[in-house]
Amino acid sequence: MKRFLVIAAALACLAGRSAAAGPVFTGDWATTYGDMTLTESSSAVAGTYIMEGAVCALDGNRGKDGVLAFTYREPEASGEGRFRLSADGKTFEGEWRAQGSERFIPWLGRRRQPPEPGSGFGGLWETNFGRLRLTVSGGAVSGYYSFSDGTVTGRVEGDLLKFRYKDQKEGDGEFRLAQDGRALRGRWRADGDKQWRDWTGLRVDPVAGRKWLVVLESRWESSLAEPEYTYGEMLKIFFARTPSVQVRQRFYTDRSSLLKWMREASLLAEPVVLYFSGHGTAEGLETETGPATAAVLADPLKAGGNVSLVHFGSCDVMKGKVPSELQRLAGAGARFPVSGFAQPVDWAASAVTDFMYLDLILSRDLTPAKAAAELKRLMPFTARESSATAYDGVSFRLLPAAPL
Repeated sequence: MKRFLVIAAALACLAGRSAAAGPVFTGDWATTYGDMTLTESSSAVAGTYIMEGAVCALDGNRGKDGVLAFTYREPEASGEGRFRLSADGKTFEGEWRAQGSERFIPWLGRRRQPPEPGSGFGGLWETNFGRLRLTVSGGAVSGYYSFSDGTVTGRVEGDLLKFRYKDQKEGDGEFRLAQDGRALRGRWRADGDKQWRDWTGLRVDPVAGRKWLVVLESRWESSLAEPEYTYGEMLKIFFARTPSVQVRQRFYTDRSSLLKWMREASLLAEPVVLYFSGHGTAEGLETETGPATAAVLADPLKAGGNVSLVHFGSCDVMKGKVPSELQRLAGAGARFPVSGFAQPVDWAASAVTDFMYLDLILSRDLTPAKAAAELKRLMPFTARESSATAYDGVSFRLLPAAPL
């Protein structure tokens, strides 16, 4: 009996060691509600996360089932939630609810990892001059940043990037990459100046589970006699029920303002569905300074790589060569399908089509190709030029992304 108890105790000890050797919450995380740092000691877990610039606290205990039950405290709110680690410890799924609420809302996390070997300066950075996206090809570097639609061109020499910049002025600059690849320490100097000034940045990690719908819209009204209406405002309300989907609407009038917002979309860290809502022709989008053709639209799409779909909520654009030319000119670094209409479209028919299509992609996680097929099955008029239904056909089409 005594020998049996010794063996049982040894097995229990081994079991405890095995459990302790499994994945833990300790570490840095990119989450739905900001960057988070957690420390796990025995079954207790404590940490902080940054939400909208505020440092918030999280404390809890991990049960025998592996689920972390926690409470959180923010400057103006508090509540509870729970997280469950994936088997490999690289992600967690969870949910939270505010104090007094019965409804739980998803909260997802992905463990922050050092950049892939060789990524170096490439990627997205948050700097003191706005977001900066850099693309490295060989030793050559190109990029753009949000301050005054600035651009950067240069070359990498070891851990040093020497560059020329252009925004409201032009000048020289250099960045040095931190050892862990997660920070830039640099300086800049305008042509003719003797004084160098600081330019620093931190690498931006995508928020787990977040998706963007960026609506770039022209004004539909042609006179003051017409009431205002916008697809963007309706889509914001429609997707308010899906916390993982962030909707942004911006208006364009000319090619310059359209390209500005396209560049802003490419400075987001997460996948973007880019939705153009405006008058169109087989040549492209109509603007006050002439058509925004594929050649015009392609440039901001070249380096971002975060655009997962380009959709034209516009008449006739899919009838011409704009979709295929847009993919070709954007190049191998930006692979996205293009969808839209190949004929003039009734306002209500296009709205019903677009809302269903975007919901299938953003809320129900279908690929654009599967969403297009499901759309035509659910609403047959979308596939036709004409229809026997109350809605005219819209000739909805999708051009898949070019193969690798």
